[in-house]
Amino acid sequence: MRLMNCFQKQLTLMGLTVFLVLQLAFRFVEMEDNTTFYVLAPSGLNLRKDADPNSAKLDLVPLGGKVTLVTPPAAKNMNIDQLSGGMAQVKYGTKTGYIFDGYLSKFPPPKKAINTEGEYKIETYVEKLREVPDATVLHEEHTMDYGGIYSSESSIHLSTQNWQEAFLIAKLLMNIPPKLLYPKVNRAVETIIPNPDKKEQAWSDELKVERDKTGQLISISYYYRSEGGGWGAVISRSTEEAGGQKLLKIAYTGIAD
Repeated sequence: MRLMNCFQKQLTLMGLTVFLVLQLAFRFVEMEDNTTFYVLAPSGLNLRKDADPNSAKLDLVPLGGKVTLVTPPAAKNMNIDQLSGGMAQVKYGTKTGYIFDGYLSKFPPPKKAINTEGEYKIETYVEKLREVPDATVLHEEHTMDYGGIYSSESSIHLSTQNWQEAFLIAKLLMNIPPKLLYPKVNRAVETIIPNPDKKEQAWSDELKVERDKTGQLISISYYYRSEGGGWGAVISRSTEEAGGQKLLKIAYTGIAD
């Protein structure tokens, strides 16, 4: 009888040990399955104590800061800077709180804009993008001569169908004016949004939004033109695919007379 009791105790202890090992293993797998996101808000995002955007501030996550998703937003009923989203529960460092996910991306932001001082290049950013796990990034370059007007295009094709995400990346990478926000939902086939800070010497400085008859986005374009040349940035559906996955294309065009 004693032997039977000892054997039962050993089985119980073994069972508890196996249970604890499996429990730890499952927790590890859950942690591994969590997704890392980067903050694309130029001034950073507040990490809040609760899902209420007015709750206590725990920290400020800067541009490029990495957070780990714990729980997706219960609802995406918020609108900040014309971006739709909700309060996602995330972990930042040792802190767990809530953050507006409209400014989150699986892609890291560029270190700076390409058409500013310092000669930061699209190729440099592409190399950074290709470090993202399970992300497809294609890159192409074209140069054209239109009878003395030279145009060069550099394009990135990203494995996303999130237009907000692509717009925020284009805005940071290509120095689109800060007051030109992600376009509001609209049924108009074409919408022109002038830059409120347009300079006097600029011939054009505006955002152009194209939609189909159902209101779905076709392209979001920014154009700046003045004497001597200009540049543009266009976000559109890519004609490329990767593993059956549709992509969005971000193209930069420089023009010199």
